[in-house]
Amino acid sequence: MAKYKKVSTKIKNEIRKAYEYGVDLVDLSLQYMINYGTLRNMASKEEWVKGKNKAILEQAFIEDDITKRVELRDEVIGHYRNLHQSNLSYLMELEREGIRPKIKAHEEALRNRIAATTELYKLGKEIFSIQTPMERVEYELKLIKHEVGKKAIKDGVGVMFLSDKDEE
Repeated sequence: MAKYKKVSTKIKNEIRKAYEYGVDLVDLSLQYMINYGTLRNMASKEEWVKGKNKAILEQAFIEDDITKRVELRDEVIGHYRNLHQSNLSYLMELEREGIRPKIKAHEEALRNRIAATTELYKLGKEIFSIQTPMERVEYELKLIKHEVGKKAIKDGVGVMFLSDKDEE
């Protein structure tokens, strides 16, 4: 009679954790080279619940992504702030000394640099979700209206969505 190898407690805990995070038993049996029936029996006997911790894992990924995006956005805002400060300090120095650029090309270059910074900032606002406080409030109000409308539809109330023009 052939002896079956026992599954160590450490591996069993790893398998259970993966199963509770939503990994299928078939995939786990292939990964750990353990008979599918054995895993199914363990899961049934110990009352494992598939996907029990999946929401926790997804929330952790979402929070990590949000943190990275906020850090990137803050870094980009800092770069634009530095660009603006450099242009502003140059203009203030010219004003303090009471001179204007003598060469027309220098004056044009300064004007182009300021215009380019403005255009890049507009693009950055779209890409990195940079919003002024008023834009943020307007966005939050739209989200609230959307959620109220979704809830009303779900409850079967039958709500018409109002545009911003209809409210005024």
